[in-house]
Amino acid sequence: MNMMKVAFFVLAAHAPFVMAQQATPIPDSVSPSGAGGTARTGAPTPPPDTSDRRTMVGVSGSYENLSGTQPSWHDYNFRLNKNFGGRRIFDGALTRSSRFDLDDNQISGMYSTPLTAKLSGSVQGSYSPTHRVLAKYSLGGAFQYEFTRGWLGHGGIKTTEFNDVRVNQGLLMLEHYFSNFSWAVALRPSRAFGSGANSTELRGGYYYGDRNSVSISLSGGREASNVGTGVVLADVRTIAIFGRHWLNNNWSANYAIGHTRQGDFYNRNGITVGLDYAF
Repeated sequence: MNMMKVAFFVLAAHAPFVMAQQATPIPDSVSPSGAGGTARTGAPTPPPDTSDRRTMVGVSGSYENLSGTQPSWHDYNFRLNKNFGGRRIFDGALTRSSRFDLDDNQISGMYSTPLTAKLSGSVQGSYSPTHRVLAKYSLGGAFQYEFTRGWLGHGGIKTTEFNDVRVNQGLLMLEHYFSNFSWAVALRPSRAFGSGANSTELRGGYYYGDRNSVSISLSGGREASNVGTGVVLADVRTIAIFGRHWLNNNWSANYAIGHTRQGDFYNRNGITVGLDYAF
């Protein structure tokens, strides 16, 4: 296993696994949609062979049903992923989001590049001109270091500005690849409203065929979450299954299903499907 097969982790937030959880069921490190109401707007897993200069474009949509009388959520995304070769990758997305009967638009982007043979760095940001539920903007950076064959460490920081609070978040993650499997454990300390909060994630992955993968993620902790009336600190628990399956050399499908318990406010059950074309 080398770093070419590993998705560059971008600290931000897309998926229900971090601060201000407002995303689709897929963790942002692999998310094809990267819907960014969370404190981290994620980027999808790059094409597995990152030495291959390719461009990928894709569309995805997500639906999440909320318990009680809360209206359902809908996200629609267009994504561009450009692999320049040499582990240099750009990923950008346009998102249309509907949450709590409020519509938002967002643009997000990420760029990652090698700094040494074993160290890579990435920067990412997002901006919403509407920011009714989504964050006004976010800005962050992360590093990935390959200690030895199959072992990687990640670290990063990010700040996210909502209408009523700024959320600052850190990342520490250890990742290991072996045979056709991988596992990762992550700690995300954060600060909002003058108080500290932490969340953790455990993730396992299986790789099959030439470029296909399926993963499961379990996460929990105290996080800043938008519950419709504003951002609050809440205990959040999430389980999600997500993956990518290549239909041929150019077309691939991505998917995710997830369940999130958003403190005592509501539960979310969601599904995401997407289609990408690489050329």
